[in-house]
Amino acid sequence: MRQIYSKYIGVVCLSAIASLLASNPLRAACISAMNTPQWPSIARSVRTVQLCEQIPVGPNHTARFQIIALDACQSAPGISSIVARALLTCESGSESILPLPPVEGEVTAAITLDTNACIIRETNVQISGDLGMLLSGLGETQQFARDWAQTQLSSLCRLR
Repeated sequence: MRQIYSKYIGVVCLSAIASLLASNPLRAACISAMNTPQWPSIARSVRTVQLCEQIPVGPNHTARFQIIALDACQSAPGISSIVARALLTCESGSESILPLPPVEGEVTAAITLDTNACIIRETNVQISGDLGMLLSGLGETQQFARDWAQTQLSSLCRLR
């Protein structure tokens, strides 16, 4: 269950930053992925994410996963950061024996990466709302996010 957020948030964030860095040298300090030609393809991939289905018990059906912001910034040559914010609602599936009320939260993921060295420098995943309270016991979320993001970045770098 701890890998849920690191896995899918990393996909969205790293895919977006890879698209932005490949097609736009980030002439400005920051750019919103939502205002780029790549946004429709990023949005299509985001709509396929089903985070809640990975939860073994409780509300395990994704009712909503909506990116509300995705920004990429270049702080120095080869050093980029992305921040993604998404609204997530999990609800009990139709096959649930004991239906539970929906659980909502806002997921914020921030990743700093060195695109020249292909390393993740920093990750931070925050989950607010009832969903955050439900998952607050997962103390290793940050390390899982970092490990998964590094794996994805390494894969993307091999494609260069």
